[in-house]
Amino acid sequence: MLSDKCELPIFTLNVLNSKIYVITSPDLISAVNRNSKALALNPFIAQLGKRITGHDEVTSRIVQHNLNGEEGPGYVIDVHDRIVTALSPGHNLEDMTKVMLDQAWHYLDGVAAGKEIDLFAWTKEIVTICSTRAIYGPTNPFNKYPEFARQFWDFDYDLNMLIADIFPSLLARAGHKARSDIAAAYADYFRHYEPGQTQSSAMTRARYLTNTQYGLTPWNQGCLEVGSLLGILANTIPSSFYMLVRLYTNPDLLKDVRAELESAAVERSDEGNLIIKILAVREFCPLLYATWQELLRLHALGVGSRYVREDVLLNDQYLLEKGRVVQMPMAVLHTNPAVWGSDAHEFRPRRFLKQSGDVKGPRTNLPAYRPFGGGASMCPGRHFVAFEVLALAACMILRFDVSPVEGKWRIPAQKQESLATNVFPPEKDMRVRISAREGYKKVKWSFEMK
Repeated sequence: MLSDKCELPIFTLNVLNSKIYVITSPDLISAVNRNSKALALNPFIAQLGKRITGHDEVTSRIVQHNLNGEEGPGYVIDVHDRIVTALSPGHNLEDMTKVMLDQAWHYLDGVAAGKEIDLFAWTKEIVTICSTRAIYGPTNPFNKYPEFARQFWDFDYDLNMLIADIFPSLLARAGHKARSDIAAAYADYFRHYEPGQTQSSAMTRARYLTNTQYGLTPWNQGCLEVGSLLGILANTIPSSFYMLVRLYTNPDLLKDVRAELESAAVERSDEGNLIIKILAVREFCPLLYATWQELLRLHALGVGSRYVREDVLLNDQYLLEKGRVVQMPMAVLHTNPAVWGSDAHEFRPRRFLKQSGDVKGPRTNLPAYRPFGGGASMCPGRHFVAFEVLALAACMILRFDVSPVEGKWRIPAQKQESLATNVFPPEKDMRVRISAREGYKKVKWSFEMK
């Protein structure tokens, strides 16, 4: 990676007739965050949105209008603000997590002793089916068309070619078909959607109300929802996979996290059954949370981008010209020894712990830590993703032992498939054997949202 080899805080890449400013300095990234109007993310939504989702020109004009709020309300700002509210910590988030876990519990209860699985494929199925059920309710298209769990990844794999928009129906045939099929199913979903009766999440209600307020047709709502699925699934599934891999491949960490969970988030019922307290997992298990943070530091390898809307003198030193692009590579920032120390490339979750054991470690607000973006463009779904991954990981490691079928544990390398993904999937799946934990084989498990 060029930015990894270059030690300059900022440098320019000349690409055809344009320029890309690559920033590797945390101080300069703080300056980017302070200039969120002039250095904006929303123009990328307008420029790439239609190529990603396939919506029509009328919808493009609606999406592109007033992207940065100078003229009052605009579609992108309104839908973002409503989603932020819907996904903020509170009862809406807890309701979604409960529905997701209700579905996941059926998978976990169905695990046979000594069952062999491909871990990434298994994680992909669970997260896809359970997350879409939590967000869209029982009538969601992934329930109706199980093949979408596979087709979505055709879309993700071909996304770069779809963005290039060069004969996509020929050069990205599988992804183009997947996008069309899923969009059509979601169009039908929204055509029959009733906010007061459909058992969907607050996020889906917020998106539907904003879409109808701005006059989007069901067909275009379906197209836009395909883009939303990238946020819902494309990063969450690899994150869930690597969370499990990192825990099971580190026996000392696994032992300590299990002890933490058993002390703070597990209680025994009068009948002797064990109950996992999901809210306690989030609030009172700092080492598990630090493992999640460290996972993202080493496995979130995407690039944050901004569009330069007007000339900016960054930090009173570097001129960024209007019409250019700014890129901030996570892989470089997340392994900068000046920020993280000489062990920056090592997996050490405890680097995120305070001495007091508080869940929120001391480094999560650093400009060099950007798994969910930064400044005014933080991902609104970050709370749900974290809650979902933490809850699934806690339930897995408390209930099951997992071991590789052949050879030793390894950390699979990641492969970049699309520009819209930060946590890339593994290059190769892992064949593992899963069984009930020793000493817990006759225990009946359940969970409660407390």
